[in-house]
Amino acid sequence: MTDPLKPTPRKPTLRERARPAEVLGLSFVLAAFVGVGAFLSTRNGLIALVGFGAAFVVSVVVCAMLLLAISKPEPPQDGPSTH
Repeated sequence: MTDPLKPTPRKPTLRERARPAEVLGLSFVLAAFVGVGAFLSTRNGLIALVGFGAAFVVSVVVCAMLLLAISKPEPPQDGPSTH
């Protein structure tokens, strides 16, 4: 038996589901730019690889924090507090 008062979960839209892929894609492009720039300036593959990895991690974290900052909070599902 299902509870009629229990709300059904909302299905996320395509845009909401694609957001993580957008963040990873943008981070990859930014990291590739840094990696290629490091390789062209030093001609050392290890330095370019380290620059790529560091730029990828930093850009993923920064993009995720910016997305958290601009997203509107969802109201609680359990209703108002009784305190």
